Order: sequence, then structure tokens, then C-alpha cells
Amino acid sequence: MSKKLFTLAPVAVALILAGCNSSSSDSDDKDKIVQPVVQSRVHDILEIDGYQFRDANGDGELAPYEDWRLSSEERAADLVSRMTLEEKVGMMLIDTLNAEAYGYIGSQHQDYVNRQKMNRFIFRNTILTQEEIDSMTDEERQDGGAGGPMGANYVISPREAAQFMNSMQELTERTRLGIPALFKSNARNHIDPNAKAGINVDSGAFTGWPKEGGLAATGDMELIAEFGEVMKAEWNAIGLRGMYGYMADLATEPRWYRVHETFSSDADLTSDIIQTLVEKLQGKEVDSESIVLTMKHFPGGGPQFLGSDPHYFAGQHQSYPAGKFDYHLKPFVTAIDAGVAAIMPYYGIVGGGDWSINNPDNETDLDVGNGQLLGELLHSRDYDTVRVANNDYSTEEGQPAGNVGVAFSKGILDDLLRQKLGYKGVINSDTGIINDQNNPHTDYEMMHNNRAWGLQDKNKTEQFVIAIEAGTDVFSGFNRNAEIRTVVEQGLVSEARIDESVKRLLKVQFELGLFENAYVDADKANEIVGNAEFQEKAQLAQRKAVVLLENQNQTLPLRANSSLFTMGMDGDIAKEYGFDVTVGDDDDGNKIADATGNDHALIRVRVDNIPAVISGDIPNNRALVFGGADFDELSVLDFTSMANDIKGEGSSWVVTPSLEDIQAVMDEVGAENTVLSVYFRQPYVLDEESGMRDAGAILATFGSDDRAVMDVVSGEFNPQGKLPFALANSAQAIVDQDSDDPNYKAGDTLYEFGYGLSY
Repeated sequence: MSKKLFTLAPVAVALILAGCNSSSSDSDDKDKIVQPVVQSRVHDILEIDGYQFRDANGDGELAPYEDWRLSSEERAADLVSRMTLEEKVGMMLIDTLNAEAYGYIGSQHQDYVNRQKMNRFIFRNTILTQEEIDSMTDEERQDGGAGGPMGANYVISPREAAQFMNSMQELTERTRLGIPALFKSNARNHIDPNAKAGINVDSGAFTGWPKEGGLAATGDMELIAEFGEVMKAEWNAIGLRGMYGYMADLATEPRWYRVHETFSSDADLTSDIIQTLVEKLQGKEVDSESIVLTMKHFPGGGPQFLGSDPHYFAGQHQSYPAGKFDYHLKPFVTAIDAGVAAIMPYYGIVGGGDWSINNPDNETDLDVGNGQLLGELLHSRDYDTVRVANNDYSTEEGQPAGNVGVAFSKGILDDLLRQKLGYKGVINSDTGIINDQNNPHTDYEMMHNNRAWGLQDKNKTEQFVIAIEAGTDVFSGFNRNAEIRTVVEQGLVSEARIDESVKRLLKVQFELGLFENAYVDADKANEIVGNAEFQEKAQLAQRKAVVLLENQNQTLPLRANSSLFTMGMDGDIAKEYGFDVTVGDDDDGNKIADATGNDHALIRVRVDNIPAVISGDIPNNRALVFGGADFDELSVLDFTSMANDIKGEGSSWVVTPSLEDIQAVMDEVGAENTVLSVYFRQPYVLDEESGMRDAGAILATFGSDDRAVMDVVSGEFNPQGKLPFALANSAQAIVDQDSDDPNYKAGDTLYEFGYGLSY
């Protein structure tokens, strides 16, 4: 059983004071020093020259790193000079560290802080409202799930989350130098019906905004700015001060399952959104209210070859057939100019050679494990697609040269990011780029944790050396101090190089004000997170995000008091709008009623992939842990093909309701009387054969709830959303398009980027 550490009362909280260092009472404001709030739960507060300071190391003296009057650079330099190598290396580690049930901490938390010397953590707990928590039994509260790739996930309330982070701050305060903790999280303020551990978190108690593509669909920068302000307040309320996000990647490759985390295929629109979010969440200068951002995935992870993600063996390579490397770089340049604090490179290989399955080069190893070749995993329709490298910032690492993941590429991280773009912040690796050599199994058989693509022949020590020398400052998914410390002790990396990274990391924590006060008022967390005022703004965004694609013969808005057959939504909500509602499906999405005789049908359509069944860290079916279609079904984005069992073993695509049921309803009520509301997690193809194009009205949604949709179909809200990416007109268009180009080939577009109707 884990040991618990309970919260202690604070020793002292300082008052806000204004400078006493002025020579006269009428001196300029610029000569005044503003006393920050100082709080400690472990040591006495130092009183010096009329100011208060946290005695981080508990020696009763004011060290330069404890003096908030000095610059963050000066404080970081002083603290680094006092740190042991073990403490420095601890700064370079960050890994998942969730709260236990009820928000407690236990033995793992103490191990990470006291033995591994860590102070950076990824927080992934799902947070539910206090009402939801109170309705649960103790048995339910103590069930953290099967574990999965990111560990147990105990549901907790906002208040418990704040208490957990306060307890962790107290634990770090008791360490030798009192370096505070910095918690980061993936996105958790969006409605996501298919959130994946390690990718993002469903909104839960947090305000439920549209997905990233939905925010882009609103085209409303003022509303997006409000989103940033709301998110900032909610994250601050529980002590979350950093984010793994947002994704500045562009949605140019429709087959990439992470399109749903991107804003748009358009570099200018994405750049505008990135600029707004950096300003509102973090600020040009990081301060005590900031949520520091880790913009990902440099230099743009959108152009994945065939859309296969680099979490997997089959997705190692990025491709630039249209030569648009700089197009994908543009949002990152915007983020850097806006002052983003951290940047995360992706796993994928940008450089190397050009090849296709039917015309491989002689240098690139296309073995994806256990002697299985990439071509054996793909469908023959993809064999002629050419993988095109970009070697503008290549180095000699890899075979062929440049054939290494971005986190190991000195050409991209140092020459491009640091030298050419002038970036001075933290470079944070993606999770699990280095591990022991992968077992000889495919991605369907296990989750591979060594994603050092192009360097799989190297041992772990060699991979660490290459990554550090390339410019990586902090390693995500790592919690063993000795693994990095050894490379310094063996003389493979200089301690001076480690010092560079640690100074960058400490600078962020000083600027966040964590060294003065890392605690939050847990009693206020439930009031702030997801409050009614915040949710009202999110509800408006959900409505603005709905895109009207088709409205034949003015099918919408629906006539009041008419009869309505529904599938895929809450019938009780539809009844609130005055319709005579027949609910046509069961809880599993199966059709259970006949739609004949109804005036209209409203069907909400959702597409997922079969879920991985997790047992420990290993999925025990053919699904992929982090999501996405089977590799030989990546190009299957049209509804007809997604619905067909083309392999005889079940499609990896799951359309709900089934296409068969959708077509049956359209036959029963009339296609012209059918309204389809499709959640576009990816740019799916409304192919002609499916019959879906014949619907009287078609809505595209990106994370809008049933009430938002009903407001649109009833006419209470006039749709105004615009597509954040184009939609292709056929399955072949997906195969033919270029991974790095926001546009399809001539004649292959059904709805262009920015398309959207109104009443």
C-alpha cells in the first residue's frame, strides 16, 4: 500500500508591499519594487530590508537564487552553481505523475522527488465536477483503471487536484534546495468523445469548448482570446502551470489521426490562433499568472508519410512532395516571435532519402520489426506514393545522412531552431524517444517505447548523447536519474552542456513565481473550474463552430412542432425545442425504430477506430494504443469504405450509427428530409456512393454538444462556422494528395477551406 502525505498548514503568507528602496517619497514608480506574495509550508519566511523572501534551502540566509529582486538569469546561474550533478539531471526529467485516489500522494511521488530529484511532472488525471465525484462509491473512486500506457487514472475533483499539487509542492519544498514542482498537462478544455491517454484529456469538470478545429472554424479571434483567458484561470486554480501544447502542426495530411488536435490546414489562420493563445495563456514575458506553453511538434508534424503517426514503427517518416517545409514552419516562427517558453520536436524523420514501396532506395531500412517490411503492412494502393525528404537542415547522423528523428537532429534543433530562428527557450522531447531496443514485434502486438527512429541500432546511452548534443534540454517520459547522469560521469557529455539546459529550465520556474509561492487556494478550485460564466462563453463557441455544408431547398431551420426522428443524440434535449421526437437508437447506437412518417430525421454521425484493449502496457487485440486506423486502411477515409469489411476481419473504422442504419433512415424519411451532423475528427470523405451527400442538410461539427446542434437546426442560432480544412470528393483524392500541401489536386475538392453557409 502506498504511503500518504497529507497537507500541512502554511507557515506564512506575505503581504503585497511596494518598494522601500526609494530615496524619497516622490520618486518615480519605476524605482519601486513590488513585493510578491511569499508562502512556505516548511521554512520560516526571511525578513530582509523590509521585504520577505522564501528560505528555499532553510539555512536562514538569503541566497541569490532566493532573492526575487534579481533577474531570473542571475538566480538560475546561482542555483546551478549550488546543485549536484544528480540534482541537475533531475531537472532534465519529466514524466507522468498522477494523483492517487482522492488526490493523495504516495511512494511513487516521493521516489520521483527525493530519489530521482525530479520537479517536472505531467498531470493526466481526469477531473470531474464535485457533484459527479460525490455520486461515486468508494470502490469507484479507488478504481484507477487498467493502467494503460500512462499509468492509473483516478478521477478527482478540482479541489482534490489542487490539494494534490499543493502536497507535491510541499514535498519539493522539503528537498535540499527547495526547487518547486512544475506540472504540465495535455489539452483538457475541449469536448472530445474519443480522448486518448498520452494525447489529450476530456474536459470533464473543465469548461467544454470545441476542439481545436472548432475554434478555428469560428474564425473569431476575440472568442479564442476569451478561451485562453478561461483556460488560464481554470488551470491556475488547481496549480497547473504548464501545457504540452498547443499543436502548431498543420492539417495537410487527412490520414493523420491527430488532425483533431490541430487547428487548421492553413498556415496563416493557425499562426493567428497561435499568436493569440501565446499572448493570452503565457504572455510575451512569463509571469506569476502564466501558463507556459510547449509548442509542438517542431518543425511541423502534419506531413506524415501516408498519414501514419510516428508513435508507431510504420510512421517514422515525414514527407514533403510539394516542397512546403517552410509553410509548416510558419506557425512555429510566430510562436517563437511571440515568446513561447518551450518547443517540442516530434519523433518523425524529416531528412534522409526519397523512396516508395515500389521503388525503395538502397540505404533506408524499411524493416518495421520482426523482419516485417513496411510494404507488408500497407495496402497496395499506397505502394507508388513517394516519400520525399527535406535535407535543408540535415546532419551526418543517420543512414542515409539525416535519416534520424527530429529530437536527434542537430541540423534542425541547433542550426534551424536556435541559430536561424533565434530561439532561446527550452527544447522538450516528446514522450518516450529513447528506451532499450524495441522487442521484435509490430505495433499491433505491443507499444514500442523506443522511438529513436533511424538510431534503433544505437544503445540507450548513445541515443542520449546524440539527443543532448543536438539540443534537447528535457526528456519526456523519463524518471530514472542514473540514465542521463551516466553519460556525464562517463565523459560522453560535459557537465557544462547539462548546465545550459538546467539554466533554461530554472529560468522558467523563476519567472512563473514558483520559488516565491507555488501553492493555490484549494477551496476556490471547485468554484472557478467550469463555472457558469466560463461555460456560457464556451457554449457560444460551440455554436459558432458548427459549419453548414449543405442546405438543399432550405431544409434548415426545421419547422417548429414538427416530428423528428433522432439517432446519435439525446432525444430529451431535442424535445426541449418543441419537436415531437422519436428516439431511433439504443445506447450502443443501433437502430431500433422505423423513421417512416416523421417529418425529418436528425442523425449525429461519429467516426472512431476500434479501441485497444489494454492489459498492462500491451494491447491484446490488433488495435493501436494511441489510436488511428490499421496501416493498410490509412487511406480509407470515405464512408463507404470505412463501413465495409474489406479484409474479412472487421474494419478498424467504426461509424456510429452504421452507414447501413443511416441509409435506412434516409430511405424511410426521405433523403431530402434528413439532417446529418458529422463530427469531423479527420477530413472524412462524403463519397457519392454512401448516399450521404443526398441529405437535405449536412452539418460539420468539431466538438459541439447536442444543445449547440439543436440551436442551429432549430434556427435559434444562425450557422456561421467555416471549414478549417478542405474536404476531398473521393477516396482516390486522399491517395493522390501531397502530405505537405493544404490543397487537394485539381478537381478533387468537394468543399474548400473556409467554406460554410448561413441561413
